[in-house]
Amino acid sequence: MIASPVAVETDDLLTQAINVLRPLLATGTPKERIHIFWASAKAARDLATADVLIEEFTKVADETGLTAALGRHGAEDIAHVIRWAGRGWNPFEKGPLK
Repeated sequence: MIASPVAVETDDLLTQAINVLRPLLATGTPKERIHIFWASAKAARDLATADVLIEEFTKVADETGLTAALGRHGAEDIAHVIRWAGRGWNPFEKGPLK
């Protein structure tokens, strides 16, 4: 008798993290949203290679309207925040974001 296979979650951990992030980016001011975005990217930095992290977080920022909400230099701001999150650095002037 062959045992039935155990159900396996098909989403990888990075996809799961991004799926948790999406609704959090739906409301709030751009400043609140970018802080949440940074914290999520920082928490997810060990879930994928740097290029995949950049690609996926850039995509979610665009799809949720965060990039547009940040204004004219939104794409540059998103890229900057993702790079700093990948290094574990805080791109904001102050605060308890460690």
